[in-house]
Amino acid sequence: MFTKAEQHLIAATLQQRANWLHKNLDNPDLSANKAQNQTTLEIIEGALAKLNEALKASAPVAKPPKITGAQRRQQMEPHQIRVLVVDDDEIIASLLQALMQSIGVKYVDVAPDGLKGISMLYDADPVYDLVLCDWHMPIKTGIDVHNAMRAAERYLDTCFILVTAVTEAKQIRAAIEEGVDDYIVKPLEEQTTVRKLARHFPKLSIPAGNTPLGVCPTDADENLQSGD
Repeated sequence: MFTKAEQHLIAATLQQRANWLHKNLDNPDLSANKAQNQTTLEIIEGALAKLNEALKASAPVAKPPKITGAQRRQQMEPHQIRVLVVDDDEIIASLLQALMQSIGVKYVDVAPDGLKGISMLYDADPVYDLVLCDWHMPIKTGIDVHNAMRAAERYLDTCFILVTAVTEAKQIRAAIEEGVDDYIVKPLEEQTTVRKLARHFPKLSIPAGNTPLGVCPTDADENLQSGD
């Protein structure tokens, strides 16, 4: 069996011979051998066709360029996004889950604490595309959850956003330096929250109003009218 390099060399040699025969087929000095040269040319061209097919079939298939996590998120439709909400505040967790579903995200899981969140991250298949995680929780903090997630290679591209009441710039900066992608400040407002999420998942639609989560527009209007 010939190696690929040998096949290339044979093909090049046969091609040179075929070129010479083409050029000299009607040469008067070689007229006596014209029939033989024609037969030889046909044999060579047949062999070349087989060789080229073999070389083409054995050529490595070019792999499509690998896209980054950020590039992948640019293309994701809301219904394709898999979300994990980690928060020990059941009300906040439920509000975030309802918000995600209201903007077309169908797959939203909830973990009641950081330890359970880490367990769900490791057990998930396929992985989560977005993690919305409270910062200050008992047992495991949001930073603990983030670091445990990033320790798994398959989660290197997952978007991790802290949901927190912390507003001190120094603490926020330290979290970003840890590798956290973004943060959302409590109390949560619908439009502000979705706008933050849309930075990372541009196909999410931003609602027209900016209503505090858990308060419907009609309730807000009534409160304003009553002076509450």
